Parts: sequence; structure tokens; C-alpha cells
Amino acid sequence: MLNVIDTHSLSKDTLGITVKVFDEREGVRYISKNDALNIEPSPEVFQQALSKQDQQIYTTTGKDKEPIRVLVEAIHGLGLNQTSGTPGTIGVLMVAKSLHAEEATKAQLLLLLCISGSIVLITALSVGWVITTNVLSPLSDIVATARNIANAARGVHVGNLNQRVERPRGHDEMIEVVDTFNEMLAALEKATKAQHRFIADASHELRAPLTTIQGNLAFLQRHSDELPSDERKTMLLDAHSETLRLARLVDELLLLARAEANSDTSKTLSHKEDSQPLRAESGSREQPVEWDHALLQLVRQLRGRMVIDKSSLKLEVSHIEPVRVYGSEESLRRIMLILIDNALKYTPIREDGRSGTITVSLKRENNEALLQVKDNGIGIEADDLPHIFERFYRADRARSREGTGLGLSIAQMLVEQLNGRITAESQPGEGSIFNVWLPLAM
Repeated sequence: MLNVIDTHSLSKDTLGITVKVFDEREGVRYISKNDALNIEPSPEVFQQALSKQDQQIYTTTGKDKEPIRVLVEAIHGLGLNQTSGTPGTIGVLMVAKSLHAEEATKAQLLLLLCISGSIVLITALSVGWVITTNVLSPLSDIVATARNIANAARGVHVGNLNQRVERPRGHDEMIEVVDTFNEMLAALEKATKAQHRFIADASHELRAPLTTIQGNLAFLQRHSDELPSDERKTMLLDAHSETLRLARLVDELLLLARAEANSDTSKTLSHKEDSQPLRAESGSREQPVEWDHALLQLVRQLRGRMVIDKSSLKLEVSHIEPVRVYGSEESLRRIMLILIDNALKYTPIREDGRSGTITVSLKRENNEALLQVKDNGIGIEADDLPHIFERFYRADRARSREGTGLGLSIAQMLVEQLNGRITAESQPGEGSIFNVWLPLAM
């Protein structure tokens, strides 16, 4: 037996290791104190280690199916083999180590991986649930709201437009999406209500002349032989007058509809490259118009008409500067005609002896041209002033005058198409002032 110090069997780090030394005839020459594994190399492995003189490493199982890693290697002497000239083999060294600790470590690592994986999975699911709640839930609300509105639209109902998506918490992009969607619904609701109000008002305005025409013609059809010629003529004149009123109303409605349809295109085109307005129909640039010439020509024509009608009203020009603006001369003429005709209509003969006067002026203010139409007529009540540009809106004091209630709406639409703005100031019993600002042509 070899007399060596069995240091490996005394160390905690080498527990589970067995060392054996065999001679050439498989005789055991040394066994470590820790021989708990009780394992020996197989004859085939022993002979291979002797003959090939290289390491033989393999894994086997011991008692209780314990995995064991085994290393078998030849032991060379000091002398040389006479045949091969290499050191001679005098024995075999076997080192066996239990893999129980490694397997236990693997099991612990697997357990830790499973636990950590479960924690990661649960955390991911929780985060996913939070994200789904904060992101997908508002999207689901948007889809549901849109579907309800679409279903209502198929049934020609618009009451569901007052629905809104609940605003989520936080400050992320989803809040912007929800806010934009709610703003869109509010705009749609406002536009739909305005459309319904417009249809109802238009129907009401169209019904009055149609009723008069229908009633007069029906009465004439039944009793034309019984009526004196003067009454027949009067009824026909009334029907004709209502027909003209109806035709004027239809023309104004068509003009308003066309102007509204082209307004968005006109506004978009007017801001490309520079502030020069463009025609909405063709996209071509508007030519500069001498606004002062157009205004003087219109005043001259209206004065001639007032002379023919023997009107006691006065149409005066206070101040006119040479002004050029981009736009259609026809649009500018219609705007001025609406404002001046409106002033003439609501400026009656005054009881205090002062003559009714309409004063127009045109001047430059900064980079804009300002048209001002001033009258000393009946004026507009403070409660009515914010609504005068609404379609078919007519104040109580104005209902006795002939009109459709569309003139100022058309004027406002045309002014906005030319990138301008229109305002009104008034004092009841003192008169009104209408201001139109348009960009100057550079």
C-alpha cells in the first residue's frame, strides 16, 4: 500500500471524492479514506487506460442511482519502454466524484429560475393589465361610442352625438386621442344641430310664400268667375310677389350653400406660400380689385335707384382712400350691396325731423382695408346683436321689414372666404355700424 497523506478526504471541499490506485494486474494499491462511493473501473476501461495511455472519463451511477463522474488514467514509471521508447506504465489511477452536489445545485437553480420566471410572468401580466386598462379601455370606449353613433346614423337619429368618451387618467398620448375624439363629437353635434336648425328655418321661410301662392291660386281657380277683375288682379299680384320672394330666397340659399361648400378649400389655399387669396374653384390666384372704384360705382347706382323710388333717405360717402384687395369683384359688390341695402331697409323716416342717412367710408388701417357702413336707423338690441349673422335670424323690431334673414349670413361667408372679418356695433334707436376688414393687396 502507498503511504501518503490523504489530504483530499479531510477537506470539506473534496467530500464525495474517492481516489484509488491499481497496479498493472488490477490490484488495489491505494484507497482513500473516503470510499463511500465504492466504485471500480470496468475491465474494458482499465485495459484501455493501460494500452492507450490516455484519460478515460465517463459518468456512471452508484447506489441509489447516484450520478458519479469517473476519471481513469495510466501511471507512468521513471524508466522507458524498450520497444516504444516511452515511459513505462506501472499502474492506473482512478478518481471518482459524486455529482449529487452539482445535481442539487442544478435543482436549486431550476427552482430559482422557475420562481423568478413566475415572478417575471406575474409582473409582466400585471403591467400588461395596467397598460390594457389605460390604453385599450379608452380605445374600446371610442369604438363603442363610434359604433353607437354609426348605428344611430343608420336610423337617421342624431341624439347620440351628445355622447362623450370618459377622459382617462394620466398625461400620455391616449388623453390627446380621447380629447380630440370628444372635440370631434362636439363639432359634429354643433354642425348637425345647426344643419337641423337651418333646415327647419328654411322650411318655415319657404312655407310662408308657398302657402300664399297656393291659397291665392286655389281661390282663383274656384271663384275666378265670381270675383271682380280688380280683386283677381290683386290676388295675382300677391302671388307673383310671393313667387319673386320665393325665388330670391332659393337663390340666397343656393349661394349660401355654394359659399359654405367652398369655404374650407378657399381658406386652405389662401395660406399657401403667402397670404394672397386663391379661388376655391380653380386654385388660381385672385387678381387685385380696386375696391374704392367698385364702391363708388355701387353708390352711384344706388343713388339713381333712390331717385327713381323718390326715397327721402340719403346715401353719403364720408371718406374713401384708394384701396386694392384680392378677391372677386362680384363678391365685393355683393358684400357692399347687402350691407348698404340692409342699412336702407332699417333706416326709416325719423320722427324728430332728421333725415335718415347712410354713410359709407373706405380707408386703410395697418395692412388692412376697412369698409364702414353707418346708419342712424332703428338700431339693434343688445340681446340680438350676437345673433345677427345667424341664418334666418331676425330681431323682433326687424320682422316688419321685408327680407329673408340670410343677407348678413351670406356677407359674413363671403368676407371669410376673402380672409377677412366682419363686425357690427349698434345702439337701439341710434343706428348701426358694420365694419368689414380685408387684407390689402401687396
